[in-house]
Amino acid sequence: MVEIKAQLTIQYLASFIFFIGLVVLVYLAYSANIPRFVKEVDKENIYSKAYQLSEILVNNPGEPPSWSNIDNAKRLGLSDQYSNKSNLILNSKVQELKNNIHCFQDVADFKKIQDKLAMNISFSIFIFNITENGDRKPLFDCTPSAFPRTAVNATVKRITALNNSGRIELAEVIVQM
Repeated sequence: MVEIKAQLTIQYLASFIFFIGLVVLVYLAYSANIPRFVKEVDKENIYSKAYQLSEILVNNPGEPPSWSNIDNAKRLGLSDQYSNKSNLILNSKVQELKNNIHCFQDVADFKKIQDKLAMNISFSIFIFNITENGDRKPLFDCTPSAFPRTAVNATVKRITALNNSGRIELAEVIVQM
């Protein structure tokens, strides 16, 4: 009986090295895309939080819906609770924020806004009245004194209607994260 011994041929060695090289190439091509994918996921996450915050401000009256004092509100929302229309905010609620909240000067005021909106990350809120000639008059500005700039930022701009004692005007709500 003839025994066949294992033999290492050049052809086998070349195909094995080619296979290992191909596996390494596929791994490197795949792993090169992982950081870009993670960055895109972070961008979408921040943008969705900014949009969610703008949606709460613009289309939710808050809790209780008829809050007129920031300290009595459990959750903030600027929507007009009586009209039941989307993208209509009340000037009286905006003025309540403007008169009683000073985010840049007082960290406690910013923390109060964060708690009332249930957000655990830093954000900025700007509300402008848009005049008939297109100028923007600031109504409310809530920017923390130490707004962190990160690699991923998002800005959501919403054009809304502003109920100013029965007179409907244009307004813009900007949320930045």
